[in-house]
Amino acid sequence: MTELELRDLRKTYRARGRPAVDAVRGLDLALRSGELLGLLGPSGCGKSTTLRMIAGLESVTGGDILVGGASVVDRPAQQRNIGVAFENYALYPPLTVAENLAFGLRARGRRTRGNVDRKVAAIADRVGLTGLLDARPAGLSSGQKQRVSLARALVREPDVLLLDEPLSHLDAAERDTTRRELKRIQRDLGHTTILVTHDQEEALSLADRIAVMKDGVIRQLGTPYEIYDSPADVFVADFVGEPAINLLPGVADGDGHARLSGTVRIALPVAVREGREVVAGIRPEDLGLTGEDGLPARVVAHEPLLEAGIATLALDGVERHVVALTAPRVRLAHDERVRVTADPDRTHVFDAETGDSLR
Repeated sequence: MTELELRDLRKTYRARGRPAVDAVRGLDLALRSGELLGLLGPSGCGKSTTLRMIAGLESVTGGDILVGGASVVDRPAQQRNIGVAFENYALYPPLTVAENLAFGLRARGRRTRGNVDRKVAAIADRVGLTGLLDARPAGLSSGQKQRVSLARALVREPDVLLLDEPLSHLDAAERDTTRRELKRIQRDLGHTTILVTHDQEEALSLADRIAVMKDGVIRQLGTPYEIYDSPADVFVADFVGEPAINLLPGVADGDGHARLSGTVRIALPVAVREGREVVAGIRPEDLGLTGEDGLPARVVAHEPLLEAGIATLALDGVERHVVALTAPRVRLAHDERVRVTADPDRTHVFDAETGDSLR
């Protein structure tokens, strides 16, 4: 059964004397029960607007939102039973953690005090807040505040859970810990969930599927492996991956290669018509450094980062530098000469005009 479905969902902002802005332009999505979908994209792509429309916090210009097969687009937010954990936590400073968790249940007036207390205790135990129920938000760390925000969304037993940039305010250590806890909690409770984020690491590590958005539309929908290994276009390829993919413009020469300069050619994974302008995409981990074979290059910089190294290289005759990952114990000196190899099976090729993948 489809738990959440968006049909041709659209949002247009209009202001007198200004041109209309299409923030979301015809989104079609269907989430399975218990699935965690990541809405990933840069600021202004429409992902948070989509979340707010699902929650009922933003009006819908067109299209429909279905939860459990029933349309909720005309229901106010309080009647949708959708839990939201906000980016800024949105906690009530004068209330304790327990009171913050219970506030929504008591405001709805459908539960006895004993029942509310039992639900609060149960969800606090689930997310690791039992020892903090009497604390107030001012005395909590950022990670603890985020867990309170998540628990408050979960305590109402929502049909759908929405997470709006849940880890953006956490430091690196808290982010890693909270991300693992978040995945465990979502798996244990089985809520159908949408995670809105601009952080590719969050999306890749948490989501069952990812919808990569730009300019109000979905550019690609797929599993993390599909998004990373088979990007649909240059934008998706460039947005997902750290360090970023190397994008090298060239011209197909008709014999299975693209010419990057007068002397430099690389093999392509597909046949491309001679003379067609293309962009070859090679991820840093798919570039190899050899002593004999490969394209001649000069080391511009090398960053030894213990678990791996990052080498910036200038291919002879090619204007753009490329980045390659190196093994932990490799040491490269500035201006050292090396040779670079790329596996054609791991090389992506895009049309230079449209940006679409040619694989």
